[in-house]
Amino acid sequence: MKEAKKTVGIVGHPIKHTASPAMHNAAFRHLKMPWSYTAWDVPPARLKSALERLRKSGVAGVNVTVPHKTRAAGYVKKLDPAARKIGAVNTIVFSNPTRGFNTDGHGLVRALGRELRFQPRGKTIAIAGCGGAGQAAAAALALAGARKLILLNRTTSRARALSHRIRSLRPKAAVSLKPEKCHLLINATSLGLRKSDPLPLSLQELRVLQPALFMDMIYRPATTAFMKTMKKQGARTANGLEMLLQQGARAFEIWTGRKAPLEVMRRTLKKEIYG
Repeated sequence: MKEAKKTVGIVGHPIKHTASPAMHNAAFRHLKMPWSYTAWDVPPARLKSALERLRKSGVAGVNVTVPHKTRAAGYVKKLDPAARKIGAVNTIVFSNPTRGFNTDGHGLVRALGRELRFQPRGKTIAIAGCGGAGQAAAAALALAGARKLILLNRTTSRARALSHRIRSLRPKAAVSLKPEKCHLLINATSLGLRKSDPLPLSLQELRVLQPALFMDMIYRPATTAFMKTMKKQGARTANGLEMLLQQGARAFEIWTGRKAPLEVMRRTLKKEIYG
């Protein structure tokens, strides 16, 4: 029986920078699936109506990106455990009932394992930035068994709020709001997207942290100023490309029930982003 044509996509604002359509459409072509993936620019005020319109039009599901992940969770009837605990969704299936997932944590943990040979369990991990990306990372790492999380944010109140949430998610996880020696440092801020951006942390803070491993969630440029600084200090580094791939691959599998062709998607992402 011939497989029916289906459409999935991504909603965000702005959205023109996304590499997700290239990655997913390459996977569909490789598996000879009659699916397509597109991008929709949806301002925050229109998110609820846009999701309802896409559902009614027969779209199978969507990815959700900045700035909609937290708000979208409130428009989904059934949340998977990760999305419920994190309080945000990045993948929606327009089934009955509508289901929401968060594959960001899965993507982060898989990327750390592949790129840095790092497993969170029992480790001390510092996160620079407690916005949406930092919140998702902290929750995922706490749930993956991290011994201690060091939350560093310019606005201390935001870091403190996140620390309370982490303790409610996993009471055994220790939380600190001041720099101390760690195994891994993650940049979850947007600082580094532009060459003129300062480092999210001071050199003094970095000397206290002394991480052997560093991940920058930014993937464009491929090597940020923060990554260069950490390499000079002897840390092994990785950017956010593999995380983008792994969370996207998990979304692909949720929608299709098929195993994602990771190598095809990885090659496509690199070509789309780096040329």
